Amino acid sequence: METCKKLIFGTVFESDQSTNKLKNKSMKKVTTLFAVAFAFIGASMAQMVIPGESFAKNPSSFNGRKVSIKNIQLDFSNKMPAPTGAVAPVGGAGMGAGSVGPGPGGQGAQVQRCNPPRGFSQLDVNFLAAPDFEGCFYMGDAMYNELKRQAGGQNIDAQITFQGDSRVGYNVTFYKIGR
Repeated sequence: METCKKLIFGTVFESDQSTNKLKNKSMKKVTTLFAVAFAFIGASMAQMVIPGESFAKNPSSFNGRKVSIKNIQLDFSNKMPAPTGAVAPVGGAGMGAGSVGPGPGGQGAQVQRCNPPRGFSQLDVNFLAAPDFEGCFYMGDAMYNELKRQAGGQNIDAQITFQGDSRVGYNVTFYKIGR
């Protein structure tokens, strides 16, 4: 049996060569296993940026999931801000006062309430390929104020990342200005 002596930091270590080969093989397997595990975890958390129209077609399919969308504009033009808790029809804003009637198929107009939590501001998101889609998007006041400053009162193209629910709204956690 062959022994090997190694000097590490002033200490002499003696080991058997056959056990070292076995240890090296098992360490390679463990290292490979961890590398593959981290790759799978990274891939499962990785996120694609989807077009806004895909989200607008079926927003409830993304409930509770973190989503990044593109092909949108954030509107910071000098509009009169809606009061907190304002009610707007979900299908579009082209209805005048008093014109709420049955929708397609005889159903009543669906109404969505957008009431951001305290410390958050409502964000006006325009979907370029689905202009009729209305959703409740909000972000933290500090982030909103910084984004508003960067926009300079204009409509800006952006990508946003958010998480939420089609019934209560979407919390925007990240934005990227530009397409």
